[in-house]
Amino acid sequence: MLDSELTTYKLANNDTVNNKDAVLRTGLEKVAAAVLVVAKARPGDRIIDLGCGAGLVSLPLAERGARVLAVDGNQVLLSRLSRIARERPLPGLEVLLRPIDCLALPAGCADLIVSIYAMHRLRDADKQRVVAAAFHWLKPGGTFIVADMMFGRGTTRRDRDIIRTKVKVLAKRGVGGWWRIAKNGWRYLVRVQEHPMSISSWTAMLARAGFSGITASSIVNEAGVVSGRRAVPRLAEPIHAENADPIGLADGAAPEPPAITTSSAR
Repeated sequence: MLDSELTTYKLANNDTVNNKDAVLRTGLEKVAAAVLVVAKARPGDRIIDLGCGAGLVSLPLAERGARVLAVDGNQVLLSRLSRIARERPLPGLEVLLRPIDCLALPAGCADLIVSIYAMHRLRDADKQRVVAAAFHWLKPGGTFIVADMMFGRGTTRRDRDIIRTKVKVLAKRGVGGWWRIAKNGWRYLVRVQEHPMSISSWTAMLARAGFSGITASSIVNEAGVVSGRRAVPRLAEPIHAENADPIGLADGAAPEPPAITTSSAR
């Protein structure tokens, strides 16, 4: 279990997501806060939260008046999230039990799509399919935001700094920490269960899917956030009379009238 997964588990089982006065600021909560800033959600927005987990983003978005579809493959987390939504109450929050890479939704059904610490569990080809689907699900002008562990295979200075920091932190925890170093190191090397990508790989993936206005930044530790927008189609520019060149008139010839086909009923 990675630090992010452990945090989600603790949040769900301790119900800290249901305590508005909680002062604990875990790394994952900082990621959620950064996503909320980028999202700029408005009342009435239709939002999809892919891999919603304990609802760190779904709940505050619904509290702002957005209509949120919280999607996750974990029945326990969704049941708890649904209960919290009923208790508050948050009628605009709906849950859907479904793996995010098996989701089918209508085109143009969302103003905003977010995903926090869920996509790294997908293989790169599956990530690309989900990103392409998100582009399809968004309305023109809609935004896609992914926040996740974002580092590559140790080829960049940022990658090496992240790995070095994580090892130092875990090593201070004694035997248990060294066990997690070995376990996570093996997963990282063979890419089992976790398949993180670098920030640059994420921006390239969004660009391939058709997103524009792509932004990217680091948040805390290995976490980064990347966002892109589905552009609004540009209207055709009007043709001014002085620049017009009707077909067939460039050489002074009159245009031929269009052929008219008639048929008689029998």
